[in-house]
Amino acid sequence: MDQSIPAPKQHRIATTLRIPDYILSIGELAQRHELLWHMTVRHLRGQYKQSILGFAWAFVNPLSLMLILSFVFSTILRVPSQGIPFPLFLTVGLIPWLFFSSAVSSATDSVAGSASLVTKVYFPREILPIAAVLTKVVDLLCGLVILVALMVYFGHLPTDTIIWLPVLLSIHLVFTLGVSLPLAALNLYLHDVRFLVGVALTLWFYLTPVMYPLSIVPDKYQFAYDINPNALFIDAYRRVVLLDSVPSLDRLLLGLGISLVTLFIGYYLFKKMERGFADSI
Repeated sequence: MDQSIPAPKQHRIATTLRIPDYILSIGELAQRHELLWHMTVRHLRGQYKQSILGFAWAFVNPLSLMLILSFVFSTILRVPSQGIPFPLFLTVGLIPWLFFSSAVSSATDSVAGSASLVTKVYFPREILPIAAVLTKVVDLLCGLVILVALMVYFGHLPTDTIIWLPVLLSIHLVFTLGVSLPLAALNLYLHDVRFLVGVALTLWFYLTPVMYPLSIVPDKYQFAYDINPNALFIDAYRRVVLLDSVPSLDRLLLGLGISLVTLFIGYYLFKKMERGFADSI
């Protein structure tokens, strides 16, 4: 007769999320791709619902920021722009930054904002922050339309190095998802997280070379940019779009490695915190 004693309940709960379960959850997410698409479209439709300008805000926001920042930093402060017209130099950095910041902010509120749905229906909860991030891809594409218009206006047409742009955007998307997932889960437990994210993004913005080139940063502060993935991405964007240069392989692999590790850890933390969602709502 089997005399084995079942493991205590607490121990079983603590060991529920092991690597095999983690991998299975990724497989389940892939099977729910139709639900992910539906949630993304739903989030996109609700984003500008009942606003007068509607989807035009996707153009108004980056365009207005580009105009005011160009005036301040090129006319008043006279920040160098590597010999490139400043509005164009700024926009190449501003568009991906706006995507990152708005995606992280939206994803942070995604689970807490769908509390009634989380408690009533079972589905992979990570679909909520992922859909919030994917919605911002549409805003990113609208921003790229502005960038193309500026390139035509200034006569700075892209060369064949532009083929690297989808690769860089894909890596940046992976990094954004990795940052967004744990914040979405943590915000359900600690509602102060949404405010902390706003402060952190503001500080992050000024520590990222969106409005200025890396070349003007003093050497003693370069380490802050070496550990900033967004600085790496924006520098790469400018290289392939404006400077007719391919990204260096070591920097590209570094960005890819940081993004994959961030996504792996972020997804793991999300799934680990997911078990307590129902008790926190």
